[in-house]
Amino acid sequence: MRALAAAAILLAYACLLVGCSNEAPTPKVVLVAGDAARGHLLMAQLECNRCHQGAGLTAAPAEKQCIQCHRDILDGKSRGPTPKVDARWHDRVAGLGDAPSLESVGARFRRGWVVGFLRHPHDLRPLLVPTMPRLPLTETDAEDIATYLVPEDDPRKEREVDDALLAAANPAMGRELLINKGCGSCHWMTGVTALGGTLLPVGVTVSEPSRAMSLAPDLRFTRDRMSARNLLRWVAGPAEVKADTLMPKIPLTDAEAKDIAAYILRTPLAPLPKVEAPTVPANLARPVSYDEVKSKVLQRTCWHCHSDPDLERGDTGPGNTGGFGFKPRGLDLATYEGVFAGTLDDDGQRRSVFAPMPDGTPRLVAAMLARHRELAGDETAGIRGMPLGLPALPMEDIQLVSTWIAQGRPR
Repeated sequence: MRALAAAAILLAYACLLVGCSNEAPTPKVVLVAGDAARGHLLMAQLECNRCHQGAGLTAAPAEKQCIQCHRDILDGKSRGPTPKVDARWHDRVAGLGDAPSLESVGARFRRGWVVGFLRHPHDLRPLLVPTMPRLPLTETDAEDIATYLVPEDDPRKEREVDDALLAAANPAMGRELLINKGCGSCHWMTGVTALGGTLLPVGVTVSEPSRAMSLAPDLRFTRDRMSARNLLRWVAGPAEVKADTLMPKIPLTDAEAKDIAAYILRTPLAPLPKVEAPTVPANLARPVSYDEVKSKVLQRTCWHCHSDPDLERGDTGPGNTGGFGFKPRGLDLATYEGVFAGTLDDDGQRRSVFAPMPDGTPRLVAAMLARHRELAGDETAGIRGMPLGLPALPMEDIQLVSTWIAQGRPR
């Protein structure tokens, strides 16, 4: 019943967007796993437009445009109250100025992959510093969003079609083509011998090379994301599938495109290296003050999402007033008093960020360690890893915070 209702909502939603005629539509196989209309609403509630463009999202208010703000700062456009503040911000947002647009997701990716990635995001782009954050999504939420982004999906027929398309393809030749056509200049493919950074073919240019490289995904994950049919469409004409892509059109025959697709989708891959989450070193023997913790850790990383509205930042961040689907937590790490005021739990009650977790680790330290565990593929810490969607803090920073707390949080 849920699928039938969702299909009806999706049809009504499409009629509102493009209008419906009295002519009988061409029959299509459409498998609706979730409620597409609800998925669209969820994307608005989760503020996906703070980082992403496309997919029918309206632009976020200027003070909440995370990626655009970072790009403006990196491009020398003032976003702070003074040039001095702009200069300080410039150093701190280096590498944080991009996120892929969501244009034409349905023409490229499998719905099932979208569901899994939303629920359990991982590092998809080796040269892009931010990663998709782990948002507060249920399986149903993820299915609804994925159905909105990928309205047509028929995995039952996909393997048969893929096998037919790649029946005569030569994966070994596909690897040679990837190297000779310069694909390794932007893409990694973890699990195979490095492709190498050869030059693009004569006459092929990239308008923004550094952005193109940072947005280029690891080809290892293509077999999870794309069918052979969609991959062949993509390599034949990227801009015809996604108008705002920076990937250039590489001259390829149909046979060459199939060879490349066969290598990317079918070549054996070595297992991903196992990443062990580190443990905190022993606390420092020397005294650690709040001012040192503030300048080396809190001010550099935490304030942006856990700050006071008067701290020249505009938006106080999801860690304070809420955002990205998270409840307001009232956590202000911008001042000594704010740190001690703690955070709000799900019932709206104050609790200390120094309170021990079940293993005795202070909650503030546990959140920093949980980010290391998430990046190692472990989401069982019982607390969301911080900083959200960004690299884990260096262990020496966590050691500093741990030492300060153990010493009684001196001013």
